[in-house]
Amino acid sequence: MTRVKRGVTAHRRHKKIMHLAKGYRGKRKNVFKLAKNAVMKAGQHAYRNRRLKKRTFHQLWILRINAACREHDIKYSRFIYGLELADIGINRKMLAELAINHPDVFKEIVEKAKAALPPEGKAPDLSKFKKATEPTVEKKEETKEKIKKEVAKEKTD
Repeated sequence: MTRVKRGVTAHRRHKKIMHLAKGYRGKRKNVFKLAKNAVMKAGQHAYRNRRLKKRTFHQLWILRINAACREHDIKYSRFIYGLELADIGINRKMLAELAINHPDVFKEIVEKAKAALPPEGKAPDLSKFKKATEPTVEKKEETKEKIKKEVAKEKTD
């Protein structure tokens, strides 16, 4: 039987791991045994943090919206409730973006939410309201178009 040399396969595998470990500190960048462990651990952190990143951004958007709402004398929870009552379907990412980059548009949204709110302590049952006015795709598209027009108008001014 002929002799089989396995150097090529092992070399490729090692090379791939060493390439992934490039930039690591100490022996983790040039000793295969340590580099393999470091790359495995880095992969675990990357997998976990891809999910954590979404959570963190959601928290950030809520903080930004809350700060902008308080400038207009309304709490975050009341603002979100007012948006539901006014049937404005804008997600938190876009609201945070508007609060930072287009404060006047955000102010108009806050005013609409405030107008839709009942007096403090006299809130209707929201579950009945949700069933009656579930936003359709068309309503969401109309809301997006209105915002786009307002932003475009600002840019021309």
